[in-house]
Amino acid sequence: MSDNCPEFYGDFENIPIDTKGRLIVPAAFRNALPNGVSSIIVTQWFDGCLAAFDPDGWRRIIDQLRNMGHSQVQSRQLVRAMAGRASEVKLDRQGRALIPRKRLDSVGITDRATLAGAVDCIEIWDPDRYNEAQNAVNMEEIAEGLER
Repeated sequence: MSDNCPEFYGDFENIPIDTKGRLIVPAAFRNALPNGVSSIIVTQWFDGCLAAFDPDGWRRIIDQLRNMGHSQVQSRQLVRAMAGRASEVKLDRQGRALIPRKRLDSVGITDRATLAGAVDCIEIWDPDRYNEAQNAVNMEEIAEGLER
């Protein structure tokens, strides 16, 4: 694993969120961050969750958004949604991240969250929505569809 490309694996369910919107980022995810990284970028993501990136990972997303161009409406909408809904979030000494309440509310997260590794980012889910999404996955059907 390159120092610039953290890899996030596993899921951590029912992580409490305090009244200020702070949640503890599991040690496994914090330890995957490059040395010296003390903040993450949290944004609206696909499938009704949030995503958290290390700064270099976020730069890669920004580069992809820039390369899409601005001539198509969908490109502009995606850029606006992802960049406009992004927030830099510092990790405190206890490994907590203060997620803006507006972001949590936008995906229906109240007092608990599930954090799931998605290789290049950490997805932050409402626990019920995460379970529904996972239960709906049929890996065989997806693999067959991708092979076509």
